[in-house]
Amino acid sequence: MAPNMVQRLCALTTLVSIATAQSGGIQTGLQYGENWAPTIKDSELVSANFPDVNITLRSPAFLNPEKVPARFAEGTEGPTDLNELDYFIRNLAKKNDWMTYESAAFLSEEGRAIPYVFLSLPNSNSSNNKLRVYLQAAIHGNEPAADESVLAFLGKMDAEPEWAASILEKMDIKILPRYNVDGVAYFQRQLASNLDPNREHLKLMRGQSREIKRLVGEWNPHIALDMHEYTVSTIFGGNYQHGSDALLSGGINPNIHPAIREQLLDFFIPAVGEELESHGLRWEPYVTGASNRTEGSRIAFTEAVTEARTGRNAVGLTQTISFLLEMRGIRIANQHFQRRVATALIKIQTILELARDNADKVKSIVEDAREEFINSDEDIVITDSYVPENRTFTMIDQRNGSVVQVPIDFKQRIDVAERLEILGLKVEKLDYEFRQTLETLVIESSTVEPQLYEGTYLNTVTTNTTTREVVLPVGSFYVSTRQQNAALAFIVLEPENIDSYVKFNIIPVKAGMEYPVFRIPRE
Repeated sequence: MAPNMVQRLCALTTLVSIATAQSGGIQTGLQYGENWAPTIKDSELVSANFPDVNITLRSPAFLNPEKVPARFAEGTEGPTDLNELDYFIRNLAKKNDWMTYESAAFLSEEGRAIPYVFLSLPNSNSSNNKLRVYLQAAIHGNEPAADESVLAFLGKMDAEPEWAASILEKMDIKILPRYNVDGVAYFQRQLASNLDPNREHLKLMRGQSREIKRLVGEWNPHIALDMHEYTVSTIFGGNYQHGSDALLSGGINPNIHPAIREQLLDFFIPAVGEELESHGLRWEPYVTGASNRTEGSRIAFTEAVTEARTGRNAVGLTQTISFLLEMRGIRIANQHFQRRVATALIKIQTILELARDNADKVKSIVEDAREEFINSDEDIVITDSYVPENRTFTMIDQRNGSVVQVPIDFKQRIDVAERLEILGLKVEKLDYEFRQTLETLVIESSTVEPQLYEGTYLNTVTTNTTTREVVLPVGSFYVSTRQQNAALAFIVLEPENIDSYVKFNIIPVKAGMEYPVFRIPRE
């Protein structure tokens, strides 16, 4: 290897290819299709805190309420089936020259079409000079306010052409309104294969996951929005339910450039929160926590995880400003649906208006961060940690329906070849024998979980280092870290990482083995 190429590289040997021929949580005992989460609606006392919001919604469920299925009220079907969605966006595309309807070149697991749309002013400046935005919804099929809000956004664009033009002067937008078309058809969280598509972003076990990842990767957005709902019925501290209309987070993995995380956490999210409050809506940061029905028990929440397997972090690791936008809605069927969709629409609108009004700055921050990341010599962050703090959180006391600020314990974050290519990484095959003395990793311990998780058995390992001369044969692969998506390589190739290919048993190892991926130090 030439000296100028002996940089910080990851060499993936042929051993790898030989060896590897709160949005709702994990469900067990799944059947094929119709894995409905049991409906538990809010009581009248609690429901009094969720009146309609005074904004107009122009999506199928609100324009044609007579077509909403009766089963929506039972929590076993969504309000807008795929035919209605497809008809709605096709008609909008026919009416507006700034909207192009497209059908993906691939089908869902059960053979359904996956439509998406592209928004761009005709004869506008080159897309190279504009922000690129990606908006997706319904990656989980039982979160109906997610995709309905995207349709409401398109309806708003159609009804308010001057506002639409002001947005599209500064950005082009690619929209996947219904990611999980099979899951929505069954009103279940999972794909038809019962894998969670929002845990597929790195392991890419399903063809649909790989194809959508390619589509998003080719678009290479500066900003990405992911619409979700979260579970309402969970009880905390004996008597409390979540009281927030919205939970907000995004891509916060520490391998995402600090300038991008700063834009998300310090610029966009506070402004979105202020806009929600101006409409009488409540919000908090996205958290997870265990249910506890013991009266007086302490509530413990953990800030949104930094795991790269989740969509917001996987997209963020391509050095993109990535949003997780959650509404209060799972397991309450059609309750408060206008408020849920309105909450989501306000979030979409606010983010896009902020991006429009600061387009040059946002674009510059993202592109400069990408360039700096590509040229960075920073160490890999294998894992991160959480520190506890005391704060209050917006909850509803189910005994009397009051919205209260409850003290909680809050844990806050501080600071193979084909799969890598699908993740947007350039992978090169060696056409010569590589020989060099390197530090190598040896698997010290390996613990495989006995229960199946998302189609695999998770393997937790520890490693130690040794030094030896490594000889890689012709046909081995190497991945330069001087590229935009290198953070994803760090995540999946560092074996002790929680989302590594070792963790998911894509690269199977056991104690005593030498790990067949090598770091080549910069000289």
